[in-house]
Amino acid sequence: MADSGIERGAEALDKAIAEGSKKKPRKKHLRAVPTGGETFDAGGRRVIRHDPGKLPDVLDQLGAALAEYAGNMYVYAGRLVRVYSVPEAQSGSVHRPRGALILHPVDAAHLVELAGRAALHERFDARADRYKSCDCPKRVAEAYLARGHWPEIPTLTGFTEAPTITLDGRLIDCSGYDAESGLFLAFDKIAGYAPPPAMPSMEDAEQAMTVLLDLIREFPLVGYEDRAALLAGIITGLVRRILPAAPMMAITAPTPGTGKTLLAETFSIIASNRRASVLSLGHDDAEAEKRLSGVLLAGDACILLDNIERPLKGDLLCQVLSQPSVRLRPLGGSGMVSLPTHAQLVATGNNLAIVGDLKRRVVLIRMDAGTERPEQRTFARDHLADVFARRGELIRAALTIPLAYLAAGAPTMDGLYPLGGFAEWDRMVRRPLVWLGLPDPLKASEGLREQDPDLEAMRLLFSAWREAFGDKAVTAAEVVAAGMATQLMSSDRTHPDLYEGLQLVCAEKPNTRRLGYWLRAHRDRIVDGLQLKPARPDGHAKVARWQVVNCG
Repeated sequence: MADSGIERGAEALDKAIAEGSKKKPRKKHLRAVPTGGETFDAGGRRVIRHDPGKLPDVLDQLGAALAEYAGNMYVYAGRLVRVYSVPEAQSGSVHRPRGALILHPVDAAHLVELAGRAALHERFDARADRYKSCDCPKRVAEAYLARGHWPEIPTLTGFTEAPTITLDGRLIDCSGYDAESGLFLAFDKIAGYAPPPAMPSMEDAEQAMTVLLDLIREFPLVGYEDRAALLAGIITGLVRRILPAAPMMAITAPTPGTGKTLLAETFSIIASNRRASVLSLGHDDAEAEKRLSGVLLAGDACILLDNIERPLKGDLLCQVLSQPSVRLRPLGGSGMVSLPTHAQLVATGNNLAIVGDLKRRVVLIRMDAGTERPEQRTFARDHLADVFARRGELIRAALTIPLAYLAAGAPTMDGLYPLGGFAEWDRMVRRPLVWLGLPDPLKASEGLREQDPDLEAMRLLFSAWREAFGDKAVTAAEVVAAGMATQLMSSDRTHPDLYEGLQLVCAEKPNTRRLGYWLRAHRDRIVDGLQLKPARPDGHAKVARWQVVNCG
């Protein structure tokens, strides 16, 4: 059953495109383009005549023909693209399953073909003294692409393979292009799916919650807050395309074989009817940027960072999670491109470490089977086969919850503060679950702060600094000297805690330069009521001085 679900991508896409072409829903949204000297054949098909000196008119007519053709072409991230399904599984830095949908840029050679399908092309033959059929000249295709602005072509914000809802609660579940949202819905009839009620009640939402909780009942989740976080991941997968930003789902367990990847695949299967695209970030930020730009440009709906073995961090990941778009240089390209970031990011790992600013952009899901060999457990059902079989029912249930919350007026809840940078996700995903009585999906993520090695280093260094210097303003060199000092006639450190703190912040080798960089990066930070502050200049000192002051 799972394989048949994976193979439906191409068929669903073809049918959605065909239905969209029959309905012609785009025309009323097109901007009129003046094209003097238009010609049509007896069947009403546009004829473009490539006469010398008429290139601007020819380009206008080509744009009108492509818009009328409605041939699955859109403007996405400043490029002309088409939606494709991957015929075979792809491996490499990005692994995509067979049938996965991606966005493929339209180059000049491909545009020549599309132009030939959209219109008849003619060139005057002086010897025959009449117009004869020809292919669209490649220079015309190149000139059209070089315009860089195509108001006659619909703008695509993304594609989705499941029904979704807009921020104001409008249900989108008809295949084809939805002009208001800019989404392309590439799916056929989904078995078991029925539209949610127009105005669901809290009782409807509670029944939907029961359906989703039943799906995950056999997974060894640590607490109820982890179940709420898992439901948040399911809902996020369905509404991610309409959210300007959303946190990453991070699934962790102490032992391999607990089922982390199964849970991650659950989000993707419900949202796209296939497993997630698996991305390897590489060993450095430059490689990660290239790979991330590739999957974002391709439009992948769910991106899985599987089995992460090193601390997960980085400015790029933070930007992708919290910004509607990022500017990246695509692999093989020379210029920067603004790419939408509306893909669901999921990370898995054993005792997953998330550090730096990324930890406040994560929904943590904890698992613990409580056994040495969790992969040897037996289950009453095949989870992935169950998800494929019940996909339509699960989509309806997941959409009912936010729809019911919006129908109730999106009530506020005392003590539940918005997650900074994720206001719409908070309203569409987090608050509806808390409204139903579930724990806050972010509750488990609060423990990430205590596990952050950078926070541990600050806590140790600040307290040791206060013990060694009090309110005195000192230079980085003085701090290193005090930390490295030993007691008279002994190898024991005079300030052992200060030495350990310096080892943590200076990567095992305390020196003035490394400590200076760290101090500048952490200025004004507050930990346990202690704050690192630059001292006021006295007019004579040429070296920066620092204090750790008590601000409690």
